[in-house]
Amino acid sequence: MAEAQDIPPELAEWVETLVHEFGLDAAQVPTDQILRLAAVAAHGVTRPAAPLSAFVAGLVAGQLGGSAEEIDDAIASIQSLVADQDGTDG
Repeated sequence: MAEAQDIPPELAEWVETLVHEFGLDAAQVPTDQILRLAAVAAHGVTRPAAPLSAFVAGLVAGQLGGSAEEIDDAIASIQSLVADQDGTDG
């Protein structure tokens, strides 16, 4: 698994705002994992794949129920698809 990224304070504050505004559990917004997914998609597919992949991960996780485990599974599935497409180990 990749190292945790340094989250800029303004991004951390924005995540807190989103969590509060939409009544989410902080575990439902795994910022490090989402940023890693975006990086994998941007470099393994094309740059515009980053936000699209993050959006689809959210949709899939929501359809599955939205738990932290389901979010992890959705992100891992998309990372695996990218690795399959570009021939790397994700």
